Amino acid sequence: MSVRPLSLVALVLIGLAPVAARAEATLTLEGTWGNATGCKYAKDGLYENDDMILLKPGGIESYVTLCEWVQVSTASNGTQVVTGLCGHEGEGYQTVETYIVEKDHADPTLVRISQSTGDVWGEVRKCP
Repeated sequence: MSVRPLSLVALVLIGLAPVAARAEATLTLEGTWGNATGCKYAKDGLYENDDMILLKPGGIESYVTLCEWVQVSTASNGTQVVTGLCGHEGEGYQTVETYIVEKDHADPTLVRISQSTGDVWGEVRKCP
């Protein structure tokens, strides 16, 4: 039994679907965002203290947590809800976490990251 060329193309496209979906799991933010410690870490790669948050279009990193976005949804007001697959310092397992990422209404240079409960995890600005 032979595979027809059209069937082969369909199989290739189906195989690429997960790659295409993954490429879209990014925030609408450009560049790297962080608090002062996070931006310093982004620049020199050294941890200064445990008050570090670094937000990138594809994920977030803190002193003990590293999440890769696997799903990003955008509300009509621009707020984004992200689901991350997260690893945690000293743990041998991963967790699934949901965060709310939104620009501050009074200061659009400030981005707030909240946990799914609404509790603010941190605030970041674009790193120089």
